[in-house]
Amino acid sequence: MVIRRSITAAVAGVLVLAGAVSAAAQDDTATFELTLDITWSAETAPFEFPSGAHLSRLFGATHHTRYTLFRDGSTASTGVEVMAESGRGTVLAAEWAEANRRGRVGTVFEGPALSVAPGSVTTTFEATPAHPLLSFVTMLAPSPDWFTGGADVPLRVDDQWVDDVEIVLWAWDSGTDNGGTYDAGNADTQPRQSVRLLATPHFLTAEGLVPMGTARIRRITP
Repeated sequence: MVIRRSITAAVAGVLVLAGAVSAAAQDDTATFELTLDITWSAETAPFEFPSGAHLSRLFGATHHTRYTLFRDGSTASTGVEVMAESGRGTVLAAEWAEANRRGRVGTVFEGPALSVAPGSVTTTFEATPAHPLLSFVTMLAPSPDWFTGGADVPLRVDDQWVDDVEIVLWAWDSGTDNGGTYDAGNADTQPRQSVRLLATPHFLTAEGLVPMGTARIRRITP
């Protein structure tokens, strides 16, 4: 029997639009497909829109409530800083390895880069009930330290796997570089400022913040 219900919640600045859940055994491993549909373009965000706009590789992990990848008002880890400034995930992978050793992070995965924006990318990952939350990030490029992603997205509700969830993706400033334009030179922020939604003219219009697009998380097994 499939149980369906709506999910509506703010998740680290991204909006959970809708979801559906189905019964699953506590010890089941589920496989999910994550698709980023990026609408960021000269039409949606025309202010200084850069030539060669793209996204870095996608970096993600499942985890439980004692781990946070990023959060509005928090200070970016070194791994998030390096990812947001260069698109590299090596330091983030090391942080996740340590969090995994402590039992806070489960599956770690990478997805493809988006070579030209707008566009879409898709990857898959596994999750277990011990680590029922999903967080993922990717760098906006070119940019000084801007990124998009989702944090603390629930994959289980009431001990049941979520079947299908869609969240809005926003542009974030990691607070680690003082640059104010897409092609600004390196200007390290000391001390680091907090992670915050990017509210410069690049993503703020009279109608409000411009979304980067959406992310859809769809359960494909079991």
